[in-house]
Amino acid sequence: MCMTAQVHCPWQAHYEKHAADTASASSAASSRDMMVSSLQRHRLARSVAAGASGFQRIARCREALAALDRCGWKRSYHQRQFHEAYIRACARIFFKTDPEGTFMREQKKLLELNNWENIQQEVLISTPRRFGKTVSISMFAAALIYSCPTVECSIYSTCKRISTKLLRNVVKYLDHIHQELNVPKFRELRANQEELVLQGPEGRYDVRLLNSYPSKVYSLFHVPITAQVPARL
Repeated sequence: MCMTAQVHCPWQAHYEKHAADTASASSAASSRDMMVSSLQRHRLARSVAAGASGFQRIARCREALAALDRCGWKRSYHQRQFHEAYIRACARIFFKTDPEGTFMREQKKLLELNNWENIQQEVLISTPRRFGKTVSISMFAAALIYSCPTVECSIYSTCKRISTKLLRNVVKYLDHIHQELNVPKFRELRANQEELVLQGPEGRYDVRLLNSYPSKVYSLFHVPITAQVPARL
């Protein structure tokens, strides 16, 4: 006859309670972080940022784009022009977590270092098909997400198919950048067909968002075709 005895650990209940409390606190902290507004994230990230300046972030963005050139996605001459125009338009964004007023004080230096005549926040690009506009947008969005803390980027495409593909391209290019530069990947907080939310490395409030939405474009003089053709009697 074989007898077995079960040994009961008196601390088991305490271990289980501690593990449950830790998981609950972690979940609550994640929920609070997701409820913080974009403006609050910028303010909080300014106090916990790793110390990189706006100039360093612009250099990091260019470094990320150069990394894509080296890993099989070499940009064309026009795509390089597009990206320089995008960087100039987003110049303020790279200084968001710097001390208050840094961008205005350093604007002259920024113009001289980059050989810019001015800083315009709008860019209009109109080219024939097959000039790489969609691909260049995907590449720049990946570089911007990689280099800029607490950034929130929204892209509107002409249809659902293109917006979904664009978001997939951004994820792919971001992976290439991390691999080429040998930098750990950002932690993914949420991802679906229209949104990508990543935890950046510059503090708990460094949450980086990318939204890719489909849209419908209408002109001011849009008239249904049925109203243009008279019906036959």
